[in-house]
Order: sequence, then C-alpha cells, then structure tokens
Amino acid sequence: MPYEKKILQQSDPYKNVAANKQKAIRNVYWAEVVSITDDSDGGRIRVRIPDLDNKIPNAKLPYAYPMEPKFFHVYPKVGEVVRIFIEDLEYPQRSRFWMGPVISQLQKIKFDPLYTALSTTNVNFTAPERAISSFPDAKGVFPEQEDIAVLGRENTDVILRVRDVEIRAGKHEKNDPYKLNRLNPASLRATYDITGETTISSSVIMGDKIALISHDGVPKFKAVEIDENDRQKIFQTGHPLGRGDVIVKALELIREVLINDHSHPYPNLPADKSGKVLELEKLDFTQILQKNIVIN
Repeated sequence: MPYEKKILQQSDPYKNVAANKQKAIRNVYWAEVVSITDDSDGGRIRVRIPDLDNKIPNAKLPYAYPMEPKFFHVYPKVGEVVRIFIEDLEYPQRSRFWMGPVISQLQKIKFDPLYTALSTTNVNFTAPERAISSFPDAKGVFPEQEDIAVLGRENTDVILRVRDVEIRAGKHEKNDPYKLNRLNPASLRATYDITGETTISSSVIMGDKIALISHDGVPKFKAVEIDENDRQKIFQTGHPLGRGDVIVKALELIREVLINDHSHPYPNLPADKSGKVLELEKLDFTQILQKNIVIN
C-alpha cells in the first residue's frame, strides 16, 4: 500500500547554482498590488514581485489567484502588499496565489502602502509606528488580543468576546483611529451573562436613530439597497415609538381625573380646574413620542 511507505515525498531544500554554492529555494514572496480588475469577479489580481517582474509591464503581469475561500471576502487595494505563493518555481509567472493584504499595524487598517506595510517584518524599509495600544484615548477602538474579530476598512468591526458579540460602526472619531468615539457610535451588542446557576441574555442596540421595519408594515419602505435618502425617508415618515412608562402615567392621570376629580360647578360648565385636572391640563403628550426610534 502506498500509505505504508515511510517517506511519501522527498525534496532537496537547496538548489545548486554553482560549485560549492547553494541557494535556498523560496516560494513565498512579498509583492505590490498593481491591479484588482478581474472581469470574472473571481478575486484575481495582478502583482509585481521585485526581481522577478522588473521588466514586465503591468498589463502583461500574470494573474494571482486568491487563497482565501469565497466565504471570506476581502480584496487588497492597489498599492498595498500581499504575500505571493508560487506553485512551480521553474515557472514563476504561472500559478501565483495571493494572501493579504498585509497590514502592519491596526491603525493602518484603512490603507497600508508598500513601504510601511512591511515595517513589522524582517524585510522592512521603515520602523513600525508607535503601538496603538499605547495611546490612552484609543483604548476600545480595536479588539483586545484575546478577542476574535473581523475588521472593516472604514471604522467598522465585529468582535466576538467571551459570551459577548458586538457589531460596531463609527467606533472611533471621524478620521482619527487614535480616539474612541464616546459620543455616538452605532452598535448592536448581544451578551449572555452567567452568575452561579442564573443566566441572563440581553441585546442592546444603540444609535442616534433606530428603525424597526416590517416588510408588511405601513408605510412600506424599500427592502434592499437602502441609501442615505431612504434612511431619511424612514425616519421622517415612520411612526415614532411610544415611551411606555410615560403613556401609563398619562393614562393613570386621565383615569384619576375621570373617576375622582372630574366635577362641574353647574351643568354645561367646564370641569373645575384644580388638583388632578390642572395636572392633566399641563401634561405634555409629545413626551410620549420617542422620535428617534421609529416603526412602521
């Protein structure tokens, strides 16, 4: 049986290039992305590998194929760096596979060009910048080391903590990843707390404006491709949600007036404006509405 062989495959890690000289075989390279255009939408990109591609124009560079499965979607930007794996070293223009983009430090997640992307590697051109964790105002902007997370390019992420999942947009201040946005980030956080034998699950949604929309609700809104104008329409024409405790307080006051404090000095005259009647008259019913949380 072939699987009973002690050695399945044997390769020489060195290639003789001259007498008494040996050169290590290399099949992983750093490369600069020059194009991400692919008419098949297959994730193919074109990269330039130093030394191997010096004399080849961008349009003639071969495609490099993605190593990441399609279930995880990420493209490098032109000018960023990726790792290239070459399948056959005899033909380095064939069967290139890319992984990346290479981002040196978290504060450069938006874009990390060639000369800084390699700053944390052994082939660096420049030294790394100061660690983001050393900026006090940045605490909370990026995941902790023990977290599992997916980071977006532009101020978004999904963080998986211990019994705690958070989706965030606007996590740091505008154009400043060194400062946590403490004013108005949008977030959805689900937690599952355990205290002894007791478990409590909770979900918290935060934002300047929140909409809970049903496809069968009235009024109806677009179901897909919702842009800024569509969001404005939702918040302008959706029904403000009522504050339950304020509603109950108003109803109890109305009941009290109708049952106990509703009296007329003479027939066909207004009720006496005293006690609960005066309190009811001063009640601001607009306080019932939470205009920044709408439904349909």
